[in-house]
Amino acid sequence: MAKVSRRQIIDALHGALNATSYVRAAWLGGSDGSNRTDEWSDVDIQIIVEDDEVQGCFDLVHRTLEELSPFEHQFRFPMPTPHGHEQEFILLRDASPMAMIDMVIMKKSENEDHFLARELHGEPLVLFDRDGLAQSVSLDHAPQVAKLEKRLPMLRTLFYIYQPMVTKAVNRRHHLDAMSTYIKGSLGLLVELLRMRYCPERFDFGPRYLDRDLPADMHEEIAGMALVGDIAEIEKSRARAEEIFTEQLRALDAGEWRLELPAEITDWPGKR
Repeated sequence: MAKVSRRQIIDALHGALNATSYVRAAWLGGSDGSNRTDEWSDVDIQIIVEDDEVQGCFDLVHRTLEELSPFEHQFRFPMPTPHGHEQEFILLRDASPMAMIDMVIMKKSENEDHFLARELHGEPLVLFDRDGLAQSVSLDHAPQVAKLEKRLPMLRTLFYIYQPMVTKAVNRRHHLDAMSTYIKGSLGLLVELLRMRYCPERFDFGPRYLDRDLPADMHEEIAGMALVGDIAEIEKSRARAEEIFTEQLRALDAGEWRLELPAEITDWPGKR
């Protein structure tokens, strides 16, 4: 039985970080930001520090966590990361693996992406904020629409290239190849297109928040298409994915929907 709880991890980090002047802000995101914390939630913590104290903050966090438990696993992402900030995963030996620490440490001067766009990351659960840096902001529409416009032509081509690859693997009875290609090239690309229509602010979030981002009946069908029981069902679901994808493109080209973000987004992860 795990001896160290998620709450103990958060409280220990909160206390140590708040007592250190070069740490300017810290907050919880992930399930805390989306108001969906449960017994399987990890500790998704973001920290802003003075520019020359990134390594010092890593050392502080390590010392703090080691007082709770030895490390079981630890991985620091090589730089540059996709988001440009330092990130590390830590699993404690004496805590549930569900309570993994997912830590991002950001320099105070590098404030372009602090995971604070509420439409993407929800409302931060602020532990402390000395300089007003941990306030949620609205998503900048223009760059997001530009991403949509760049990605759509790729989807139009990639989806139809993937479909015969799935069918080929099915016909050859290559179960693993068929399933992995179907999930990536059929269902995954379909979900991306559906998100462009129904939740363009999170078009690249894959299955995250999909139950709230798609119409209920559509989410139910897509979820069912992910649960294929045998190789014959893979081809059946792939064909259905192609029908839906083609119909969505037809509707787009007919002007029934457009690549745009709502003028005002009134719902987002963690809205309270």
